[in-house]
Amino acid sequence: MAHSIKDAEYTPELRDSDRLHTLYVVNDMLKQVEADGLNINLILPRVLNLSVQQLEANDGSIIVVNEAQKVEYAWLTGENAHFAQSEEFLETIMDSGVAGWVIRNHEPCIISDTQTDERWLPRPGHITSTTSWSVICTPFSVRNRVIGTITIHKVGINQFDDRDLNLLTAISNQAASSIENARLYEDSQRQLKISDLLNEASRVINSSLDINEIMQSLLAQMNDFLNAEAISIALVDVQTNELVYQVSEGIGAKEIVGLRLPSNQGLSGWVVQHAEPALVAETRMDPRFHNLGDERTGYKTLGMICAPMIFKGEVLGTVQAINPIDSTFTEEDLDVLVNLANIASTAIANAQQYARTVAAETHYNSLFQDTVDPIILTDMRGRVVEANRRSSDLLGYTRNELLHMSIQDLHPDTAVLPKAKKIRSDKVLMFQSKVRAKNASPIPMEVYTKRTIHGDDQLLQWIHHDITEQVELEKMREDLTAMLFHDLQSPLGNVISSLELLAYEIPPESANSPLYAMLDIARRSSRRLETLIRSLLDINRLEAGQPITEQVRVNINNLVQEVYEIELPNFEQRRIHFANSLPDDLPHVYAEEDMIRRVLVNLINNALKYSSEDQTITLSGELQVDAKRLQISISDQGHGIPPQFRESIFEKFERIQSKDSNAKGLGLGLAFCRLAVEAHNGRIWVDDAPTGGARFNFTLPLAPE
Repeated sequence: MAHSIKDAEYTPELRDSDRLHTLYVVNDMLKQVEADGLNINLILPRVLNLSVQQLEANDGSIIVVNEAQKVEYAWLTGENAHFAQSEEFLETIMDSGVAGWVIRNHEPCIISDTQTDERWLPRPGHITSTTSWSVICTPFSVRNRVIGTITIHKVGINQFDDRDLNLLTAISNQAASSIENARLYEDSQRQLKISDLLNEASRVINSSLDINEIMQSLLAQMNDFLNAEAISIALVDVQTNELVYQVSEGIGAKEIVGLRLPSNQGLSGWVVQHAEPALVAETRMDPRFHNLGDERTGYKTLGMICAPMIFKGEVLGTVQAINPIDSTFTEEDLDVLVNLANIASTAIANAQQYARTVAAETHYNSLFQDTVDPIILTDMRGRVVEANRRSSDLLGYTRNELLHMSIQDLHPDTAVLPKAKKIRSDKVLMFQSKVRAKNASPIPMEVYTKRTIHGDDQLLQWIHHDITEQVELEKMREDLTAMLFHDLQSPLGNVISSLELLAYEIPPESANSPLYAMLDIARRSSRRLETLIRSLLDINRLEAGQPITEQVRVNINNLVQEVYEIELPNFEQRRIHFANSLPDDLPHVYAEEDMIRRVLVNLINNALKYSSEDQTITLSGELQVDAKRLQISISDQGHGIPPQFRESIFEKFERIQSKDSNAKGLGLGLAFCRLAVEAHNGRIWVDDAPTGGARFNFTLPLAPE
């Protein structure tokens, strides 16, 4: 403009005309800027420069704030247009400087001498620090809200008057709407950019299950917006409770990858522990910051933002950016980082789960294919859906042939499928069967079947264990045992007969002689050996599934008396008492008499082994009318049978060693008792005797009328 409103030769009318012309120029300039796209970075310097010129000032500044009265834009006249001061200096101006005073009070002000007004805070290094200046400051007001200020500086005191104040107020009022529109437009453009960034990040991140690809894509998306010197992602290693830096971009990227930090140290550790984001404008002022990363990379971290990646309440890791290139990190930058971290957390969790699933499946396939036993998977209808290599090798079928078969094709003589369908998911069905092989004899197998889940399907897993060698060895053992027992019977019979003849040859008057006592021991030992051989033969016969065929009506009272007479020498020798509590009027049982006699002998003899002097063995009976059975119980007063052994003691060769007993044996007696009782459709079990010790119980069917 050719004239100045401060020219002393002008009349008030000319001054008013000049003011109107200035406002016209401002209005025209604002319209042109709005037509060019509401660029706030064009509006602010033009309004500022025009105001400085019209007030013949030296320089000036503009501050624009948001609704929280935080500085969003700061502009100076001159070559370095943007405020080069720190965020702390701007906050100080807002707290106690002239711009903050004008914004809080919603009114303009004039400072006649900056050296005497405490509201003036000169910029560090500016000339106003040492000389007197005049300052005029007016607010930008929109709908009763102050959105910023314009401040004009001039050398000397009392350089501005009310006319200058009115002119600057008019300029600021005229420019306020355009500045607010430009600010809102800039904000909307920024939000749109953020929205596009988040959408693109979501699309890229969720398009892959490769965790490294996801993290690398995330870094690229974030740095497009944050424009930081470096940005990185660290994941929590749950095994070591450490943060491990996985990917990085920018300065020190190669050095930082692989760095491990305790997950409770440093700013990132704080974010993990508290599951909260953090913004640190100056790391040197924050005690949470740890410079281990700086030591490794050789670069100094000045400012930092960090956000946690949280999935279902668990912190998976952190995303951090350091050293913004253009200015300082803002809350908006942190919000963007948090949103990106939220998007990434789900994708990373899915990728981790996918990686675990792939590893587990690979491990399972390795075990499935490399196991030494054939494994076949079928659906619940028994159709084969998968088979390992060992199945083909052992059975002779190709994998494709097996996939066209059912489990019943392999086990034609065993109804395995109905039983397998009924097993619970936490149980295993075990059975033995002969599996049909291709172009070969059936193979004896021990099969373990259980339910398993594959994807969304329920399957049956059939693990086959080849027991051909065990079957052959068992057959050889049985044949050898049978041969030995049969061969022993004949000479043992001769021994028993010879001992009986010798007993008849000894004169009656020698009945109490040592010779007769020795002969009696030999006779009883021979009979015991004969009983043992019969029991072993019966065990083999009953295990083979052969039924008993010689059941007759048996008087149980007579049978018990007979057994007592057999064991009487043992009772007398060990000084143990016997109490027969059987009722006299018990009905007859239907049993193979010799077999039940040996059951009673075994149980009484077993009680004798674990009884001490002056203790009593009690035999009792109870009629089960509803079941048409007789229950017989034999109780001792020993130490009893621990609950965990009450099933296994009925297995062959199973014995419980007692520290207070020197009892010896092969562990076959109770196994014979179980097989003999079950062959009579009875049941045998052990529990605690009423007077302490063990009580063996078994049931026998009553004889028909």
